[in-house]
Amino acid sequence: MPTPAEVLATDAETLRGIGLSYAKASYLHDLAERLVDGRLDPDRLRALDDDGARDALTEVRGVGRFTADGALMLALRRPDVWPAADLALRRAVERNWGLDPQASVEQVDALGERFRPWRTLAAAYLYSRVEP
Repeated sequence: MPTPAEVLATDAETLRGIGLSYAKASYLHDLAERLVDGRLDPDRLRALDDDGARDALTEVRGVGRFTADGALMLALRRPDVWPAADLALRRAVERNWGLDPQASVEQVDALGERFRPWRTLAAAYLYSRVEP
């Protein structure tokens, strides 16, 4: 795994050569730059509550709620994350609760409240039930 400094030293053309779009190369450089200069500090991120960590992550160009929630669940191992912006979770919620297709993030968020403080576990269970 390259270090943030190594990512910064890799030009966009090289990143394009391994399959990244120009936009994703730009996002990756922004993330690496923030890690190098301290604007995004992993230790500070771990100390923040979920909302604070999500806010810090979404300051990175190209990182939205979906990506931030994934980082909270997978990298930071937070127990109470409900990634309502994730299409796969929304589809699983629609099937399990008989909602009309295209359930909104707000509807899925509201349903997730019943699983506090273990929404990550509930999401993992629902992900396991997603049809291919």
